[in-house]
Amino acid sequence: MTLTRIVNAALLSPALVWSAIGLRDLIQNGFHSYTSLFPIPFKTHTLSLLNMTAFYIVTFVIITPRRPVRNFSIATSLIFLFNAVYEFVYAIFYDVTALVVALPLLTGGIVLILVLNRKLDLLTRHKSKIFLAVLLFFCFLAVMITLNQTGFFAQVHLYLSGQTANDPHSPVWFLSKVLCLWMLFPILKH
Repeated sequence: MTLTRIVNAALLSPALVWSAIGLRDLIQNGFHSYTSLFPIPFKTHTLSLLNMTAFYIVTFVIITPRRPVRNFSIATSLIFLFNAVYEFVYAIFYDVTALVVALPLLTGGIVLILVLNRKLDLLTRHKSKIFLAVLLFFCFLAVMITLNQTGFFAQVHLYLSGQTANDPHSPVWFLSKVLCLWMLFPILKH
C-alpha cells in the first residue's frame, strides 16, 4: 500500500465514520437528532453533520490532482468558510451583537481561501460556475429571509433560552445549511 493511499484513508476515515454515526442517529432519533463527533466531546445537529461530511467526502474525492493533504486543506477550509458565512448571516437575523465574532471569522475564512488559492490554484474562473455560486448564495439569502419572516429566529431564541422544548429546526432551516455549503462547490476547479 502506498503512502498516498494510507494518507487518503486516514483523512477520509473520520468523515466516513461520522457519516455512519450520523445516519444511525438520524434513523434512530429522527430529524431533530444530535450526533457526537467521536472522539471529540462535541454534539451537533445530525443533519448539519451529514451535510458537512458529504461535502467533505465529495470535495476530497473529486479534486484533481489527488493529493491528500492538498485536498484535505481545500475541503476543510471551504467548510470553515461555509460556517463563517452561515454564522455571519445567521447573526444578522438572530443577534447582531454576534457579528463581533462572526465578522472576524468571515474575514478570516475569506483570507484563508484567497491565500490557499494563491498557493493551490483552487478557484475556477469559469463565469457559468461563478454565476451558479452567486445564484445559490442569493437562494440561501432568500431562505434566510423566509426563516426570519416565519419567526424561526424568535423560536430559536425561545428554544435556546429554555423557554420552550420545541426545537424549531425545520426542513427549511436545513435547506439554508445545504445551500450555504454547496454554493461553494461550483467555484472549485475539479
